[in-house]
Amino acid sequence: MKNILTIIVFLGLLSLVGCSENTSPANDAPAARECASTNAFIGQTRPLSVSSLYGISGDVTILSDCEIEISNFFYNGSGPNVSFYGANNGNFSAGVNMSEILNGRSWEGETLNLFLPEGNTFDDINSFSVWCFEFDVNFSSAFFE
Repeated sequence: MKNILTIIVFLGLLSLVGCSENTSPANDAPAARECASTNAFIGQTRPLSVSSLYGISGDVTILSDCEIEISNFFYNGSGPNVSFYGANNGNFSAGVNMSEILNGRSWEGETLNLFLPEGNTFDDINSFSVWCFEFDVNFSSAFFE
């Protein structure tokens, strides 16, 4: 009986350790790298849709075949499990993560440079979102068409 109780306690502790980790895609931001500049969207800028709920605004500019810049970025940081996502035609629930988690701090007029995940191009990703992974909600977005 003592061995069974020990095993149950051990398994319970293992499950608690697993639950404490954040395994959302928001932890898998693409690394910086150099890219060519051949895409037709290079140099184009689109505004993020303004979100009064979270104070989100900014401009998204495509810098190269794999890099975007979010300039003059404002976000109050209060949403749960939020990061920048890229998607095709605004389908963010099937999108890819492009940044570290953004919540927990305020962003006031800052600039972020983000990269497409390896193997993705602006043919695959033409829209960007301040995306809430926890609730599958688009807080703010910009589209390149």
